[in-house]
Amino acid sequence: MGTEIAPIGAVGFSAAPERAPRRSRAAAPEDSVTLTHGEIPDSPPPEVLDAMSTAGRVARELHDSGRELRFTPPAPGEDGSVTIELRDLDGNVLRTIPPSELLDVATGGPLS
Repeated sequence: MGTEIAPIGAVGFSAAPERAPRRSRAAAPEDSVTLTHGEIPDSPPPEVLDAMSTAGRVARELHDSGRELRFTPPAPGEDGSVTIELRDLDGNVLRTIPPSELLDVATGGPLS
């Protein structure tokens, strides 16, 4: 799955890279879920909608200030975490952000 996200207001999008084929595995009993029609809500819960709204607001504020966040997963075969970079809209890295700080920003905290 590609991790490149076009900046807000971008004119076009590049095609996502092809995914590597997944190896099949036998489903474990705890992986199986049986749902009936009434168990799937018509919309996400209010707290999810609120979180999405906050994330959208933060993304707009970043873009309005000429910045964006870029997420890069570790290289295949490497252990590690996602790298999060604050960039200007030309793609220049302004700083790298630790995941713990990003969680604060995503919930509406300031980007220091």
